[in-house]
Amino acid sequence: MFDCSAFETSATVATLNDFLFPVLLFAVIFWFLCEIFLDVETQSSLRVYQAPTVLDSHLMDERFALDGNSTDNDNTAQKAGDNLMLENLLAKMAATIDEHKTKKSESFDVDTEHQNLKALGTRKLRDFCRNSKIKGYASAYNRSGLDGLVDFLLAQQIYAHQIEQQFKHVETLARGH
Repeated sequence: MFDCSAFETSATVATLNDFLFPVLLFAVIFWFLCEIFLDVETQSSLRVYQAPTVLDSHLMDERFALDGNSTDNDNTAQKAGDNLMLENLLAKMAATIDEHKTKKSESFDVDTEHQNLKALGTRKLRDFCRNSKIKGYASAYNRSGLDGLVDFLLAQQIYAHQIEQQFKHVETLARGH
């Protein structure tokens, strides 16, 4: 009959295949994914930064001189785009600084706000929480009374002027009907 012993591989070849095939497969898949997801420009920008040396200084001077004297439309368009982005960034920074200044002036004293909420009274605070469907106010009230409810509302960032506004709104609706 037919003998298959001629087609058997040795143990050394089998071990090499078991080791090299996964490594080769990984390398091929990694290369393929790099080709798909990385641009050629990105690969060139991934170079490690090296500090300039004295020998490189004349090359850098030439490169900066070429960049400064370039008259390509691409470079001017890119510089215009960069200037526009810089202007937008500066405008956003100025707006953020203005917001921060107004928030600082609007900041309040926690003790004063605590007193203002306490002055509204237990009934108004509990009615507000019930009407606003705020969960957990009852357990805070049961645990520590009015102080616990006030602390709970401050933790929820609910302030006395918000509660007063809601009650004024409810009163005007009641008078209107």
